[in-house]
Amino acid sequence: MAGSGGRATLDRVAERRVEIDGFVTNYGEGPDNGPPLVLVHGQGSQWEDHAKVLPELVQRYHVYAVDVAGHGQSGRLGAQDYTNANVGALIAAFLDAVVGEPAIVSGHSSGALLALWLAANRPDLVRGLLLEDPPLFSSIPPRAERTTGGTLPRLAVEYLRAEPAESFQRYYVEHSEYFAFFGPLARGIVRYSLRWIDNNPGRPLRIFFLPWLVNVYFEGFVNYDPVFGTAFDSGRWYDGFDTAAALAAVEAPTTLIHTNWWFKRKGTYYDERGVLMAAMDGEDKDRAMELLRDRELVEIACGHLVHVERAKEYLGALDALSVRVGASGRS
Repeated sequence: MAGSGGRATLDRVAERRVEIDGFVTNYGEGPDNGPPLVLVHGQGSQWEDHAKVLPELVQRYHVYAVDVAGHGQSGRLGAQDYTNANVGALIAAFLDAVVGEPAIVSGHSSGALLALWLAANRPDLVRGLLLEDPPLFSSIPPRAERTTGGTLPRLAVEYLRAEPAESFQRYYVEHSEYFAFFGPLARGIVRYSLRWIDNNPGRPLRIFFLPWLVNVYFEGFVNYDPVFGTAFDSGRWYDGFDTAAALAAVEAPTTLIHTNWWFKRKGTYYDERGVLMAAMDGEDKDRAMELLRDRELVEIACGHLVHVERAKEYLGALDALSVRVGASGRS
């Protein structure tokens, strides 16, 4: 099931493009083996981000994994158009035109915010909703500045302001603290990474001596529009979208996945600087569960990328949701 570097084979997923009202959406589609399942990746990723779980999913669902606007091979938008409502409407148009029936929608991180918009505003398109570690409430400025998730948008703003000749991927490696977890080894890893990027222009970073999860993280950076990140940094992403109101409006059965690995280690969701080391703290999770109606909570002690780090648990949560909505796929 897995290929080199831990990436799953995608032989049964065809990459396609569709133009709807002048906007191009790129996506991966599996065979019709069950109810429709739409996968929405997070910021900085692309549809192949789900590669590890796709071999299982395509056996019992009709999978559509989209490239979100500003990512992968999908179209780009103007700076003012990157809002949750606008991008969510593009995904709704995709479901209308391509999927053609209500689907289970699974969104990760910022993709979960898009899935939430979809369920709240187009309930006719969403049969079941899986929110995979969404930054509910925490990604709204000014609070977002004190979260680990705020790093990517901040660097996107700085990159565009500096107008460097280098790629965003290289800028991110050089200026972020992504490798700080490796302690004294971080500086050497950064040097190696910059050399690799310089020698392999246009390709996602590969670091053969680190866990393959690190390489997965960098998969989408080559095709990421940093203008997308500025919408989160400025708060423009939330124009026309209220998180609490959207949660309360959802009619579809919903599963909320919340990761709590930092809390399990430290007994708090925050580091010594007061930075949120998760997409949501306990209060965010509790508030979301109070607002949602037909909901289940799955807590997992792992990092943010659940469908990669804990693929079995992710698949279990998705299949349990499918049973709840009466849409169990064919095996």
